[in-house]
Amino acid sequence: MSQTRKGTLKGLHQNKRGAVLVEFAIAFMPLMITFSSFVQLQQMATARIALKHATIVGGRAASVISNKNRNTPDAEDKDNDDEVKKGVVAALGPWKTKITVNVKVEDTSSCDDPYGMVSVTVNADYKCSVPFSNLFMCGASKTHAFKPMTSRFPHQGARYQDGDGAKGCAGGK
Repeated sequence: MSQTRKGTLKGLHQNKRGAVLVEFAIAFMPLMITFSSFVQLQQMATARIALKHATIVGGRAASVISNKNRNTPDAEDKDNDDEVKKGVVAALGPWKTKITVNVKVEDTSSCDDPYGMVSVTVNADYKCSVPFSNLFMCGASKTHAFKPMTSRFPHQGARYQDGDGAKGCAGGK
């Protein structure tokens, strides 16, 4: 190609150099957004599994340490909801930096039924962090609210304290 045609507008239209680079630049962003969306979905699915595990851990902990209805002998007369929440957060492991939780403990055990059900409901928000896709997958707030998860276990209370029943119950001290 001659020098005179190279600098003209007509010469610019005939120049095919760089066409592949332009095509790559046009195709790169949709491919990158698609790939990062799959990565974000994978992280959200993994976080959901970790949250489900943490909910079960919280339910098991609450079934043992909850004493809201004073039917566990030789235990403090309190609900221990803060300890249950600490257990849920600890069970999240490395996900605790990306997931914020709200834990609700409901203890239906009583002196008449020391083995009543104890349920733990966990509401959680996940902070989306994968570039390119966090806005598409999680919206402007860049957080995803998981559906509430509940775990239910029978209370591990007992009817006895030195043979006389649980504290605060009929026959107990």
